[in-house]
Amino acid sequence: MANMFDYLDWFGGFDFYTVPFNEVDNLIFSQLSYLDLDGIVPAAQGKDAWHSVTVTQAAQRYSDLYPAENPADLGPLISAHTNALLPAMAATKRFRDVRLRGYEARLDLDTHEQFGAVCAELPDGTIYVAYRGTGDDLVGWLEDCEMSYKIVPSQEHALEYLQRMGYLTRGPLRVGGHSKGGNLAAYAVAFCKPQLRERVIDVWCNDSPGFENQVIPLDSVRPIVPLVHFYTPEFSVVGALFDHLVEPTVIKSTGNNIMEHSAIEWQVMRGNFVRGTSTDNGSALVRQTFNQLMDSRDLPGRKKLLDALYAALTQQGIHGMGDMFSRGLAGINATMASVNSLDPDDREVMNNFLRGLIGAAVSNAVTETVTPMAKQLGQQLGQGLRGAVQALSKVAANVGTSDTDTADDASTADASTAEADAAKADATTSENAASTSGAAASGAMGTATPGKASTTSSLDTATVGSASNAPDSGAETSAAK
Repeated sequence: MANMFDYLDWFGGFDFYTVPFNEVDNLIFSQLSYLDLDGIVPAAQGKDAWHSVTVTQAAQRYSDLYPAENPADLGPLISAHTNALLPAMAATKRFRDVRLRGYEARLDLDTHEQFGAVCAELPDGTIYVAYRGTGDDLVGWLEDCEMSYKIVPSQEHALEYLQRMGYLTRGPLRVGGHSKGGNLAAYAVAFCKPQLRERVIDVWCNDSPGFENQVIPLDSVRPIVPLVHFYTPEFSVVGALFDHLVEPTVIKSTGNNIMEHSAIEWQVMRGNFVRGTSTDNGSALVRQTFNQLMDSRDLPGRKKLLDALYAALTQQGIHGMGDMFSRGLAGINATMASVNSLDPDDREVMNNFLRGLIGAAVSNAVTETVTPMAKQLGQQLGQGLRGAVQALSKVAANVGTSDTDTADDASTADASTAEADAAKADATTSENAASTSGAAASGAMGTATPGKASTTSSLDTATVGSASNAPDSGAETSAAK
């Protein structure tokens, strides 16, 4: 099935005047924002904010820093093929002269913020502001969940960033992102200054969460509805979280279960996504579990639950999604032990939710490995981990009647049994996995590269201006404490 790399082959020879900007172009810029472009694209602060580089120049710098034999580590949830995106764009007439500027990345463990953005100036005079979605870092996932009870730092910085880029650029604006990035795009456009919003012609939300009505009333974002393009794959979890004012356009993906969320896997035909039929029943179950969890707690209760879960995970040495999966059974055991340390009324629902996420993510282990041998090993590991998840389900079901030591012993025994069963995995399945074709480029998986903390900009708030119509984040936070 064709993806964004095939699109670059098909339409790379056409400029934006011949073939106007479309939904696949949007996804390409959104995916580009996941790359660590520090030192490659001029920063959004200081004197660098006035400078830009072409995609061709950026691709050369990126290839120098991350050659094909030593690609950047993007973590288990961002396709390793993303490493090849910038060079692939540079090889086309369509993208090679696009100018990139305003790269920014933040990772703050104290304020629980993970943020990234980059701005692209197209030859047709339009601008695309791309916000990064959530990567490997646990703090980023915590921040996503904190949207359930407050305005989070990345939303505030998304608004600040859009106003800064609006000050530095001229022309019509498109604003978008994948996953959390689409939420940040919608928030920034909804609450930016009216004269800046008049320049926005599109808001692109690619399988992005909506807004919690108790925190950001939907009526406050209603004015941007005519601008919004909202897409979700058939198996959508992230895009179904919280409330939306726009019905999604369902599209097809070659990913498995929750990994349909990966933008690299989205199927394209010419300048469009391949349309799907309806969202999958399995994803509806995960969404239902999440919604039940949220509905059962008021805003302070959500904060208490998330703070306790984050503390428990970090105490177990879980600081990113890679820690859950790269450590195999030990990583999953540590994750489940974290959940089992919660209050009894929180434990069961979180066990159910995490088991669903872990089981779905494990099924992706095969499709993202590189060599045939690695794919075979990945298949066997996936079989073992799926068995471990089933075994741990039994442990979680008994946590109310057994102590922690007993639960640990049971999970270890069941996990060992599951691992032994994995060694008997069918060879035909492994061979099929080994022959599976990947996307249009290769890469290696690893741990995400944290973004650099931002510095004070010479373009101060008084110069850029602030949005007077943004919700009061302090009021929401205070209400949650």
